[in-house]
Amino acid sequence: MTDAQREFTMEILATMVIEDRAKKTGRKQMEILKEFRKSQTFGMLFDPDFELWMNGPDYISDEYDMEIERMVKG
Repeated sequence: MTDAQREFTMEILATMVIEDRAKKTGRKQMEILKEFRKSQTFGMLFDPDFELWMNGPDYISDEYDMEIERMVKG
């Protein structure tokens, strides 16, 4: 896989996560995108060495949920 293909895959997965979360929560996609871009999960998704991008959008969304939960518990 080329770097461009991997980057495209990462972007598609991020889009899928955002769209799914918007449907589930009724929130606007742009709101979710702004929050998601600041998250560790987003950073891991776009880090080719971390390989989170090799998982499906449900897995990535679950990772993001766990990150949010950890932040709330503080």
